[in-house]
Amino acid sequence: MSDPACESCHGIGFLILEKQGREYAKPCACRLASGAGRADATTACRIPPRYAHCSLESFEPGSASLAAALEKAVAFCSGYPHLGADEGLGLLLCGDNGVGKTHLGVAVLRELVTARGARGQFWDFHELIREIKSSYDPETKTTELQVLEPVVEADVLLLDDLGAWKMTDWMNDTLFYILNSRYMAQRPTLITTNYQDVTREEALAADPLRRREFLVERIGQRLRSRLMEMCLVVRMGGSDHRQARQQANQVAIRRP
Repeated sequence: MSDPACESCHGIGFLILEKQGREYAKPCACRLASGAGRADATTACRIPPRYAHCSLESFEPGSASLAAALEKAVAFCSGYPHLGADEGLGLLLCGDNGVGKTHLGVAVLRELVTARGARGQFWDFHELIREIKSSYDPETKTTELQVLEPVVEADVLLLDDLGAWKMTDWMNDTLFYILNSRYMAQRPTLITTNYQDVTREEALAADPLRRREFLVERIGQRLRSRLMEMCLVVRMGGSDHRQARQQANQVAIRRP
């Protein structure tokens, strides 16, 4: 939420900036004043402490691609809830390690929860699969339905790190159930992946070693087709922030 008295954005809540020859919208600092519910949203949405700082305000676009991704994220939040043909539309954030996919995904999730009143859930895909598997253990006293119900019924779901594991048939069927249920109910899903999105034909035409880098090779054509129907693909390119931070820390440690 913005401050109506803010002289920088004049109550709009966003600033129009220019970077590398193009304009993009960035949240105004005045929106930080409305962050009282940020901690509550972090807990309610299951956002891990490592990503508790992630917001639209703190996302720093270091390239034209990341600036465009931020612009799309801001537009997505501004238009929520989407109606008509776009109702239930989500975001598929694709890019290499460390470019900020999870940061941006968490930022969108938090924005929709705190500013739009949505009910949200964050799930690392691996953790979700482990949780579902544990429901088959009678000692846990949970059922698969108890695990899946909040995932399927959340207004907004953030599914992080899709494709990092090679999918088994059971994992593929489980993920299809989650995504298809949300698609049919027109509930938006935010997804991050380190793998490039290309068509099946493009993947087959590529060098066999390169195919491992493609999302369709990790999740299969059926799932990719569903994702294309329910998500806007946002490609994010830039430097690895984690690697840069690690190098900076090593330099700091070596200083006398």
